[in-house]
Amino acid sequence: MKLNDQYILKQIRKGDIKSFESLFHKFYPGMVLYSLSILKNKSESEEVVQDVFYNIWKNRNEFLLKTSWQSYLYKSVYNNSLMLLRKSNRKQLIEEDAIKNLEGSEKDPSEEIDLKLLNNAISKTLELLPERTREIFNMSRFEGMKYKEIALQLSISIKTVEANMAKALKAFRMSLKNYGY
Repeated sequence: MKLNDQYILKQIRKGDIKSFESLFHKFYPGMVLYSLSILKNKSESEEVVQDVFYNIWKNRNEFLLKTSWQSYLYKSVYNNSLMLLRKSNRKQLIEEDAIKNLEGSEKDPSEEIDLKLLNNAISKTLELLPERTREIFNMSRFEGMKYKEIALQLSISIKTVEANMAKALKAFRMSLKNYGY
């Protein structure tokens, strides 16, 4: 890491908005173009880059820079762009599956009632989870993120993600068992 990169990091940790803005203006256009080459959508690309900078500012006191700013920023944009692609692809697959199910044969009324009860049990269990555990569970199961990606995005260790997922899954096992599933 260059001496200038260390200086900028030190200034940002102190809350120096001018140093942060100069970093932003220096890299923003190139990062948007890089993300655009992956996502093919300008507004999504801009959002990805803004999120990277937002997370740096939000976590500036704990932020560690092990490489140059350029390496870190472009790697972050790459990872976040791929994560967004996976999330949108997963959402599209779910929507396509739902459409296929609607077009398929009619369901037995008792199956629909069972499905509603199961969804209700899942919703109640989610509501009872601690906020951080719920957030991690949603990122893993509903957004399709890997534990490492969750850890990076939330600035926590992978072990913390694993522990929270274990807690969530245990709560679901207990809850669903109580509901007769």
